[in-house]
Amino acid sequence: MDSVREKVIELVLKACRPSQPDLSDPSRPLLTVGLDSLDYATVLMAIEDSFNVKVSDADLEKVISLNDIVKYVEERKGT
Repeated sequence: MDSVREKVIELVLKACRPSQPDLSDPSRPLLTVGLDSLDYATVLMAIEDSFNVKVSDADLEKVISLNDIVKYVEERKGT
């Protein structure tokens, strides 16, 4: 089974096709590595669907980077 990080990276890359975001620094906000606001919203919806978690409006500021998303999902999934 894929790790949470691998799955999140896969979802980010899929949402950004055909462009490729620069994910070399997983602590950088996704909106600064090549995603636009539509890509970001698409990623969050895919995260919710893939991991069966809900990202509330209050938590949006907690999931701005790749690392943030992975941590958020892992905390909610108990992995």
